[in-house]
Amino acid sequence: MTSADNKQQLARILNGQIPAFPPHFELVFFLEKEYLGFDRSAFNQSHPSPEAASDRDLEVKAFLVERFGWAAVYATSLLVNVDRFAQARRIKKELGDKTLIFDFNGDCVFWMPSGSDIMDFVVKLFEQPEQMHAEAKKKLADGKALAKQQRDAGVDFIVQNSDFGFNSGPFISPAHFAEFVTPYMTEFVGYVHELGLPVILHSDGNINKILDQIHSTGVDGFQSVDPQGFMDIQAVREQYPDWILMGNVACNLLQDVDAPKIRESVQYCMTHGGVGKPYIFSTSNCIFEGMPPQSYELMLDEYRRIISRHGTQH
Repeated sequence: MTSADNKQQLARILNGQIPAFPPHFELVFFLEKEYLGFDRSAFNQSHPSPEAASDRDLEVKAFLVERFGWAAVYATSLLVNVDRFAQARRIKKELGDKTLIFDFNGDCVFWMPSGSDIMDFVVKLFEQPEQMHAEAKKKLADGKALAKQQRDAGVDFIVQNSDFGFNSGPFISPAHFAEFVTPYMTEFVGYVHELGLPVILHSDGNINKILDQIHSTGVDGFQSVDPQGFMDIQAVREQYPDWILMGNVACNLLQDVDAPKIRESVQYCMTHGGVGKPYIFSTSNCIFEGMPPQSYELMLDEYRRIISRHGTQH
């Protein structure tokens, strides 16, 4: 299917409709070298001009749209010297007839601290709750300001990239999450909706114990549904039949070119995600650096085979 077909189906999902088939895109793509011969790290180290970086970033996004038919591409560049808002406007102008544009806004609420900071963070939850609420309000204000800039730059939707879970469970207790995250996320999502944009949450890990709170915020969708975090897309779909789900093709299986296992994971996601439901097909995270290109190609081949089997023309 073409990117324009995918874009149309993604727009249907974001507008609360059921798509003719699940569209596809990924949050990030790290295989520029394998597909385009472009070494991102070396390019960044050479401190390219803003114009050169913008051109190369647009080249990568255009490739994703033309080669893989991505329904949306990320405005944020992985290259240095690229103004995210100027680039969003440029991508919208150059590719907007074929694909939607999204941008990341993850620091609007508390999420998993780094390993060196987590102890101080947890201590403050118990000993300095007033300060934590003050910090949460500052995060919310900053997130709202960024969202308005993103809307004004022409993005079509926002991905709230806030990892809330370890593989073993949420990064804080459900009770603390209810106090320090849920109300602020609810206000953030409501504000972005007032701007006229949908919001999809990205979170890795096992967030089963706080999933009801996340859903209650009004966030439009949930990406990752992380199988390595023991998240089962069948169970999540049964619990929330009308929620936009995205992901769940197990990234750990994509580290090796194991066709049967990759195809089985795709089949499970498309069955339960899935066809005839508000589902966006993707990995459980992103197209990560080091993934064999053959694994991504196998994943897409099975996805297209399933769509074809259901009679969708592409």
